[in-house]
Amino acid sequence: LCIRDRYTPGEPLVPCYAPRSERFPDNSVDMGTGYDCFDTLSHTDDPRITGTQRANRQLLKGTLEALGFVNLPEEWWHFTYKPESYPDTYFDFPVTRKSFTHAH
Repeated sequence: LCIRDRYTPGEPLVPCYAPRSERFPDNSVDMGTGYDCFDTLSHTDDPRITGTQRANRQLLKGTLEALGFVNLPEEWWHFTYKPESYPDTYFDFPVTRKSFTHAH
């Protein structure tokens, strides 16, 4: 298998839990799985994740927990701020390309 420069639409994908060198490059830090990978390997403290990948997960977790966020243990990327400012409110608002442009 080779490391590709970018994903080409229509190209077969490999599982999100495959080694990083086999997944298409997304310029992210190596966390042991891809983002939004719903596999047990994505559990924040899965014992199969070691070395740099574990250190990256622990750095993210420790940093966000120090700021008041709580990790969902089944997803290394999933954090909720506690106490939530609006725990019973669901926000639904449109996001448009224009909302991301900066006024000069």
